[in-house]
Amino acid sequence: MKVMLFGTQPYDRESFERIRPNFGFDICYHRSHLNASNVALARGTDAVCIFVNDTADADTIRELAAMGVKLIALRCAGFNNVDLKAAAAYGIPVVRVPAYSPHAVAEHAVALMLALNRKIHRAYWRTRDGNFSLHGLMGFDMYGKTVGIIGTGKIARELIRILQGFGMEVLAYDLYPDAAYAARTGITYVPLEELYGRSDIISLHCPLTDSTRYMIGDVPFRT
Repeated sequence: MKVMLFGTQPYDRESFERIRPNFGFDICYHRSHLNASNVALARGTDAVCIFVNDTADADTIRELAAMGVKLIALRCAGFNNVDLKAAAAYGIPVVRVPAYSPHAVAEHAVALMLALNRKIHRAYWRTRDGNFSLHGLMGFDMYGKTVGIIGTGKIARELIRILQGFGMEVLAYDLYPDAAYAARTGITYVPLEELYGRSDIISLHCPLTDSTRYMIGDVPFRT
């Protein structure tokens, strides 16, 4: 089987080359992201392997089908960048990563919170230049503050566990609140507007859809 990897990064090549001999795949690597303009790069391949910044819309899938591509494989859990109806119409199966480690993603989310709060990146650049001024670098104690969690899936629940260890109050919003989970952990499900008004920090753990694109202000957030 010949596979084309779009959006290839060095770590992708390293990982795939390490296991490729075990499966006998013929893998081609390309740095550009799949879209309708460069879909011709997939000609002669049996499958394409894509990531979050690739675009498998209806036009792209139509061209893939015309070239005989038999599978779209995602190197990610999300699939909002794939037109599933078009894939079904053209008979191309779509497979994806079943899940990421919820611990890894939650821990990284905490790292980002701390970096933003304590201005770690700005402080790093200052000290490189020999500037040890604290002006503009003061953060705040997360202990005793309120964090709003939008979406309470596996990753969010790991994040909640960590932040409760910081001594934070947790407010949550979910389309399908889990009352048993809330009672067990001591979090409080509230309406979205209340979460916005009471939270010192907000963390988003919901898929990117038309209804979530403008959840924070007027600027759409992206995955």
